Amino acid sequence: MAERTRENGTREYIQFIITHPLNKDRPASTLLGPPLTVEEITNTLLPVVDNVDASHLEPVSQIYRVTDGLKTLESDGLPLKDLWLIPGYYLMSLKEAVKTMSTMKQVSGVWKPSWLPLFSSRAGDFIVYDTQNGHVYKIFLKESLGSDMAASINEFLKELVQKFKNDIIVIDDDGLLHDTLWKDEVSGAKPQDHFNLHVNRISEGINLHDSVNTPSIDRRFLVVKNLIFSCTNMPHVCQNIKNAITNNGKPQTLRRITDTNQISTNRRLACGNVSCRSGDSCDEYPFASTAQGGTGATTLCVPLSENNSQGGQLSSFYTRQSVGNGDTFHVQTPP
Repeated sequence: MAERTRENGTREYIQFIITHPLNKDRPASTLLGPPLTVEEITNTLLPVVDNVDASHLEPVSQIYRVTDGLKTLESDGLPLKDLWLIPGYYLMSLKEAVKTMSTMKQVSGVWKPSWLPLFSSRAGDFIVYDTQNGHVYKIFLKESLGSDMAASINEFLKELVQKFKNDIIVIDDDGLLHDTLWKDEVSGAKPQDHFNLHVNRISEGINLHDSVNTPSIDRRFLVVKNLIFSCTNMPHVCQNIKNAITNNGKPQTLRRITDTNQISTNRRLACGNVSCRSGDSCDEYPFASTAQGGTGATTLCVPLSENNSQGGQLSSFYTRQSVGNGDTFHVQTPP
């Protein structure tokens, strides 16, 4: 009976979010596909999800029996803010989710095989369901950071519903769906539990105790570290950084932040009005993981694979050079 209640809750929660007044007349809702059958969902998932009992996929099935997520072709050309069903993210179609999962398992050194993406920012961030332990994680590819959102899909959606009901989620002055509990200012933003995807390799699983927060030492007088990107696997990202610095006057000295809510806010503010087609991702400079990121950042739509490459290089730099929360570093202009 308890399991049946959770299943019904999941379907009711996603339906509530879709039909909420903030969403019902927006493309985020109107461009959602029709529901899938249990057979369609099972036949799509089982070939790509490794060694998982079918019962573990039931929460996913509950979502896609309400809707098959965003129709990607119809959504191409629309600003990302119009596609986001929840702050910063749209509901992926099952086909897109499975394709992304398969691609990431092949090209990403940090993507766990059990991670099935459900929501995407189309800016390098995902909300994934772990088909092994049932948890919901927020994954930031460009920063190689992760955050534990909830112990189940049901809990994750239930919290969102409460935020919609209590007017915590609103449409802000820029027309972006916004969670008012997320701080827009870096000062005073509360650190969130998060983990470094490169520290916690796939073979080692996730260890939330391996925080990327730095010790409480005075770093003001340390030498600023230089970040030099290798552009071979991410030419468009490097093009965007170079354009931002040389043509748009964006700063080269940046200050890192690790609060995942603040990173989400910066990404939302930078990319909300950008239109990227499915398969591409909004890239921004200054990075969303810095105090200088957010409103006014220079943006460019780049292949998702380049965000993955950027995340590997950026995370490696942060770790190797011990660049922690609040530390400054210098970005060298790409050639």
